Amino acid sequence: MARSSMSSVKSASELLAARDARQELLERALAAGRPALLFISLNLPGPDKSPPGARLLFRCTFERIAESFPGSLLLSRERDALGHYALRALDVEPLAAKRLCVGIEESHPAARLVDLDIYAPRRGQVGRAALGLPPRRCLLCGQPAVDCMRSKRHPPASVIAQAHELLTRPAP
Repeated sequence: MARSSMSSVKSASELLAARDARQELLERALAAGRPALLFISLNLPGPDKSPPGARLLFRCTFERIAESFPGSLLLSRERDALGHYALRALDVEPLAAKRLCVGIEESHPAARLVDLDIYAPRRGQVGRAALGLPPRRCLLCGQPAVDCMRSKRHPPASVIAQAHELLTRPAP
């Protein structure tokens, strides 16, 4: 199957290069010593990282984050092979920031596709476990998503279809 340069479906090498570039950006920002960083992205299964509805979901989330963290500083807002992303510096205690982000991630069915990752300079990523919360749930069965991914419990097409269905719902 030929891919045009306008295709939103990316090769594995393009996805890996984008992941590496994001990690480098994050590491540079962490070295600057801010109390907390917020990495905003979408968690979309499958090779198409910009299906219909993704841009609107990202924009609505981006705006909600700006309202929720009024003193934050936008460090980067881009689109790469993995889709849209942004990095904000926060002057908020990392656990408080993560608590607020979890509330946003759980505020709307489509927000389940949003990743709001908090990082602290000496602590690294601040996960849900730091708040005593369970891992995120699978889009299809409600079990821990990481378990379903590792065991390949569901056909990829089913997970992708569910994610795309969530993107058709009105934005949060």
